[in-house]
Amino acid sequence: MAELIYNVKNLFSNGIDGCLLDYEAEFYHIASYQRGYKWGFDENGAVSILLSDLKSAFVKSLDSNKPIDYYLQYITLKKIDGTNYLEVIDGQQRLTTLSIMLSVLSYLTDVENIAKDRLDYAVRSNFFKNYIYQNDKIELLLACEWDRNTGLTIDDEYFNNQDTYYIFGALKKCHSFFSEFDEDEQKRFYSFLLNQVQIIVNVVEHVSSEKVFSNLNSNKIPLTEAELIKALFITKQARTTTDLQKKSFREIQEQRLILGRRWDEIENWVNDKMIRSFYFGSFNDPMFGFLSLVAKNIEDITFKEQTSHHELFNFFNHQNIAIIQKELYNTFWILKDWIKDPIIHNRLGYLFFYKGSKISILDFVKYFKYKSKDSFYNKLLQKVLANIPIGLDINYEDNPSEIHKILLALNIFSTNVKFDFYSYIKEKWTLEHIFPQTPEGKKNILTVSDKENIIEMVNEDDKEKVKRILKKKERNSEEKEIYTDALKRSGYIHHLGNMCLLSNVDNILNGCGFYDEKRTKILKRIKNGGFIPSHTIEIFTKSIFDENPDDFTRWNKTNIDSHAQIIQDKISDLTNLLKEEAQHESR
Repeated sequence: MAELIYNVKNLFSNGIDGCLLDYEAEFYHIASYQRGYKWGFDENGAVSILLSDLKSAFVKSLDSNKPIDYYLQYITLKKIDGTNYLEVIDGQQRLTTLSIMLSVLSYLTDVENIAKDRLDYAVRSNFFKNYIYQNDKIELLLACEWDRNTGLTIDDEYFNNQDTYYIFGALKKCHSFFSEFDEDEQKRFYSFLLNQVQIIVNVVEHVSSEKVFSNLNSNKIPLTEAELIKALFITKQARTTTDLQKKSFREIQEQRLILGRRWDEIENWVNDKMIRSFYFGSFNDPMFGFLSLVAKNIEDITFKEQTSHHELFNFFNHQNIAIIQKELYNTFWILKDWIKDPIIHNRLGYLFFYKGSKISILDFVKYFKYKSKDSFYNKLLQKVLANIPIGLDINYEDNPSEIHKILLALNIFSTNVKFDFYSYIKEKWTLEHIFPQTPEGKKNILTVSDKENIIEMVNEDDKEKVKRILKKKERNSEEKEIYTDALKRSGYIHHLGNMCLLSNVDNILNGCGFYDEKRTKILKRIKNGGFIPSHTIEIFTKSIFDENPDDFTRWNKTNIDSHAQIIQDKISDLTNLLKEEAQHESR
């Protein structure tokens, strides 16, 4: 299916930019299997609604500094070999109503009626040809009234069928509507209708017309803004060739096929799950995100995704097609290069995905034009360094986002390997307390070692009370709360040294589990090839410690203190290393 966009002028014209010429046709044919014309013309009818919408768009365009386009839903056509017409499969109502509007405006202002003889009806075609397209006959029609019993009588001809009733009603409605304008306004509206009302045209091949008609009328899906821009890109680009008039229809179609394949290559890449999550995760339609990036590279404007006004399409519609093509491909190649480079990939990823980040790919448009990759490395380093917390005297309760930033930086920048941001995002890796906040949660039974670890962690003022409570064989909820509160007061539970990153699923499943339970699950995930950040692996294998970690079943006060010191040393080393790299790259 070929999807192209035409304004009303190019829809009906047989000129160089016209839809008919594009498909070597002279008119649009509405076959006998089609339902008749039946757009209502009363206050709530489709004709009245369309006229009202067009008037609103017309006024809005007049008030704007630049033309604003209005888009009708798509029409579907089919080119049949050996014929000189395009068969209308879906869109008869729109084409007929537009033809009536143009005919009425031509009658009122004497402007050319470009719709004349462009519609051919297999059933009752003579009424349109002999009356709607003829200004003198329109005058006769406007003087007539529809009789409920006999229908319409003009001279010696009689019309009493549904099609003619609705066409006649639409004609009168359009005449009444446009008569409220003065002649200057009528001509300006005519110009607006021709040039700024856009229609998406789908042309199908190799399928029976009746089947396509049935499918379209049972499952109509509006085109997305990205699909509209694709049609615009292919249409405009194919029409910029200076020798277009010398090209055959087949040559023009081949050029459009090439452009379509290039677009599809970009779209398939953008929709890859890893690319989408890395660059365009904040967009419902990743191609809209990509095109927003292209637009922002042309002009510093940000577009909202879900609007009914097609701002992004309008932006591209008023750009030079050569600029669009250049920036489209340039953006594609740059993004591909960035995600392949481990250094750029990791630094960008950190900036995109640290906790609380509001940085997106749209913030990096200005870096597209960097001549040197080293200079881009340097800029990314500066941004990374600005977001890695320097002061490490923080805890989970006061500032979990800062802890998240630190642990994510450790996992990403400890090696030169590309970090798996896709799995990190998909599994929603978040902060986890290594030693549990509620040790007797999940019906845990405290061992002697667990009790000793708790007593060791609490402050001196709380030790005796906690010892008495822990000596009991069982504790009620109030007694459990006493020693868990004492643990929180000690600062160890929410300490940086007691935190790591775990997937959201593991976090929920682990609940209040002790170190050995969490360790078993992590090791099983590693064995099964699951994604585990390097720092988390080091914690649950205790390979992070240089000295003998002793107990592999529990995480204690000594481990927390040692872990905190290791983090502090690693962050210090990491920031120093990054600063050295930044200085080196800036030379």
